[in-house]
Amino acid sequence: EPHRSYLPVLGPLLDGPVGHAVKALVHITGGGLQENIPRVLPEGLGVDVTLGSWPIPPLFELIRDVSGLDAEELHRTFNMGIGMIIICAHSDVDRLRDALGEEVWEIGAVVAEHGGVVKLT
Repeated sequence: EPHRSYLPVLGPLLDGPVGHAVKALVHITGGGLQENIPRVLPEGLGVDVTLGSWPIPPLFELIRDVSGLDAEELHRTFNMGIGMIIICAHSDVDRLRDALGEEVWEIGAVVAEHGGVVKLT
């Protein structure tokens, strides 16, 4: 199936009163979390992603169980159910979540400890 179009949800959000709170959008495609997120980060910043902070769709659980791939390789190869990431200030998370009007998860944080790297914890 083709990937989901996020325009119907993100267009009104970006044009609305809280759109200014969005610092970056990351479409998770080939390369998964580790290769796509750094593309939008300023130099010197990285991201800590908390594994288990969102539900893994059954298809990816099956791939994990059958392939035996470790978590890092699974998240580098597949989106693991995260198709789009909004990067924003922590203080704006609840306002953006409310404005989106659908289920979203806070999956990590932007950090200065390991610039340019997405660390799975």
